[in-house]
Amino acid sequence: MRQIGWRCPAREVLLGVFMSIVVRTATAADLSAIRQHLGQTDPRLVDEHFRLQDLGQMYFAVALDGDEIVGTALLDLNSEMTPELRNMFVAPSARRRGAGRALSQWVEQKAREEGHTAVFLAVDPNNEKAVPLYVSLEYHPTGEHLFVEAPEVEQVPDPSRASSHYAIYKKSLTAR
Repeated sequence: MRQIGWRCPAREVLLGVFMSIVVRTATAADLSAIRQHLGQTDPRLVDEHFRLQDLGQMYFAVALDGDEIVGTALLDLNSEMTPELRNMFVAPSARRRGAGRALSQWVEQKAREEGHTAVFLAVDPNNEKAVPLYVSLEYHPTGEHLFVEAPEVEQVPDPSRASSHYAIYKKSLTAR
């Protein structure tokens, strides 16, 4: 049996199966695969986010395992909470293998390069998968909330459980 692990800038973890995640900026060549394989969102949003990246208003990150795109995330440089980590998504088959952590670290590095000292995010408090991930990535609740009438991306599988307010989390990029 071969060993598996993933490489993140901060550490390397061996699990027994090899998964090496690489994160980079999305390119035009990635858009079709993102629309097709990571269809958790309206395909038009993929094009809009890519357009905003071209305008310098956000970074659109893709996580790859080999040649396969297994996740995406946005760093919005033009939101109410600047900069904001938005729409992080990892394909179910790649979850719990380091793709979310690698995406977060990449986004945080881009925020540092832009001169920011913190990254914010807003999450539905009923999103039972995302909240523990963000806490493990050292995002802390601020106690503030963002009221949401029409979410860009659904955060909970059951719409009846969706909250009308998202909890705001913050991660310091200067604290050690």
